[in-house]
Amino acid sequence: MAVLRINGHTVPVELDTLRVETVEVGATNKAYDGSTLNLRYGFKRRISFTTTPLSEMEAFALEGLVHGQGEYWSFDGNSTVEYLYSSRGTGPLSSTGNAQEGSSVKFSKSLDPGTTLLYPSNVVTGLTDLTVSAWVSDATSSPSGDKYIFYSDQGGNTVALSRGNGANNVNFTTVNSAGTHSLTKTTAWTGVGNFHMITAVLRINPETGENCKELYYNGSSAASESNTTTSRIPDLSSSSFDVGVGNDGDGGGQFPGYIDDLIIVPYAATSDIVSAWYAMGKAMSPLPKVYVDGDVIPDDTLTSLFFGSVRGSNYLLYAASSNNKRKLSITLEEV
Repeated sequence: MAVLRINGHTVPVELDTLRVETVEVGATNKAYDGSTLNLRYGFKRRISFTTTPLSEMEAFALEGLVHGQGEYWSFDGNSTVEYLYSSRGTGPLSSTGNAQEGSSVKFSKSLDPGTTLLYPSNVVTGLTDLTVSAWVSDATSSPSGDKYIFYSDQGGNTVALSRGNGANNVNFTTVNSAGTHSLTKTTAWTGVGNFHMITAVLRINPETGENCKELYYNGSSAASESNTTTSRIPDLSSSSFDVGVGNDGDGGGQFPGYIDDLIIVPYAATSDIVSAWYAMGKAMSPLPKVYVDGDVIPDDTLTSLFFGSVRGSNYLLYAASSNNKRKLSITLEEV
């Protein structure tokens, strides 16, 4: 196993900086006879380390991963007060036809077809980078009209994940005032009950050699675009976005399949992170908490939850590249 993983992603650690400590938590008091009374006493782990040099995109993505940034919906709660809310407590502004499915699921439960949700604009407002990922299942028969897994729009600035009109595909579409651009994965749907992880990554200001849009299917890149003009990058600064899940934000284009384990995070996930999410074999951690495992935690696989922080970073000039690199100093505290 890797030395250290966060939510399945193998973190590039400089081994001579890695430190694992046992931290005492709780409180102590003195009794009248002078003896020590231990109250709520226990032990937690603290892990600290520095990464190897990272590109700007890798550093931003790892920072977001460590901090547990973004929103995560498992759709697993026991009532609408629970299952329509993210792990951070973000609930829908409106919901219609909402129902859970206990049979056609990727993990515990999923959203039934016809569930129409509208979430607050702050889920995407002000973001410069964005990753949307969900496990979805649908029939091979082609629907009439575009059907939306995720749709965010304000004033002609749009980010959408959809199944195309009359097609067995999935589209990652962006729109701005100059036009529309889509990335497509064909032969995407293999029948109800067969779940696929669909991931859309948007990076607004990529460095040389990086993509500004990438569509992943089951953890592997299916289509990408590096030209920022061609990609029709939307302006996400508005505070009035419609953010629809399972529909086009206005109740139309209802997705006919099942949606499970939705995450929306404010960073452009790298290919390594996306493939790690796919290979994790379990649902995402309840953000902002993250799963930590590896050689640093013996006999434990994706069950220990931590809060993460980035204490700082060092910038390095690489002679072989015109782009600077960064080494992050990271601390993980067991929950």
